[in-house]
Amino acid sequence: MIRTKDVNKIYKNGFHAVNNLNLKVGYSDIFGFLGPNGAGKTTTIRMLDGLLTPSSGEIKIGGWDIQENPLEIKRMIGVVPESHGYYSWMTAREYLEYFSDLFRNGEKQDDYIQELLENVGLSDRQDSLISQFSRGMKQRLGIAKALVNQPKIIFLDEPTLGLDPNGQREIQQLLKSINQEKRITIFITSHQLKDIEVLCNKVCIVKAGELIEQGSIPQLQEKYMPGYTIEMQTSANLNLLHILQGIPKIERVFLGEEGQIVIVMEKGREENFYTKMKHDIIAQCMSAGIDIETIRKKKLSMEDIFFRATREENQEK
Repeated sequence: MIRTKDVNKIYKNGFHAVNNLNLKVGYSDIFGFLGPNGAGKTTTIRMLDGLLTPSSGEIKIGGWDIQENPLEIKRMIGVVPESHGYYSWMTAREYLEYFSDLFRNGEKQDDYIQELLENVGLSDRQDSLISQFSRGMKQRLGIAKALVNQPKIIFLDEPTLGLDPNGQREIQQLLKSINQEKRITIFITSHQLKDIEVLCNKVCIVKAGELIEQGSIPQLQEKYMPGYTIEMQTSANLNLLHILQGIPKIERVFLGEEGQIVIVMEKGREENFYTKMKHDIIAQCMSAGIDIETIRKKKLSMEDIFFRATREENQEK
């Protein structure tokens, strides 16, 4: 759906905001675009939605070159910016009708607008003034507005910022539904890394205008996990810690931040090795009379991946 090749953006003052960026976003992906402040995220999105022209390189969306076919691309994208220009004196329906008229040159699509209102959970408030809406309701209306032109891809900037946990979950569920039912590609930039972890099947991380990571979350979890790691809670964690420290095939064993046993083994062995080691650990507990409350393979969170990727990139420089 989106392909960029060696895209650069250099401003008139000489600032190199984006440096040889190569993105690959597939059809129906939910793609997370991450980076610290000043990483070039906003500049990149503005180039992708046609508001900025790249200094060099190639951008294609849906097979169209963005510089050669800007109007075709604008027809196939929707945008939900962080700060919406809501017209508070309008009702929800009037707001969607207004933007529908802009896209459709006055052609009415009443049925589709009603469908949008139902899809985002605002059909019962369609005649209420936007000034009466909560932040979460406005966010849902903004998503509906981005869908007015029936796009193939939508760009969202901080979709759950400022929402309470219930509001965050509602937006997450709404975006998943849009992606699965309408097969719309979703491109998200957010500092809410839990959103990325819950929603996205692919992510990329940029820093100082450069791409430092791109792939699926499982791929990045595997890359940045220092070893095959098991976490356990038992009836006697300290006793088990001393027992496991004597097993030579365990690389490290220690107490985690929540008092759990953390067992790290070398990566790169066959899966049956880890299965056997897990059975050996369980056997050690049974022979010592230690009850196992939980045992699981540890996976890195998106926050872990982000900080490890950006830290390691700094160390390499």
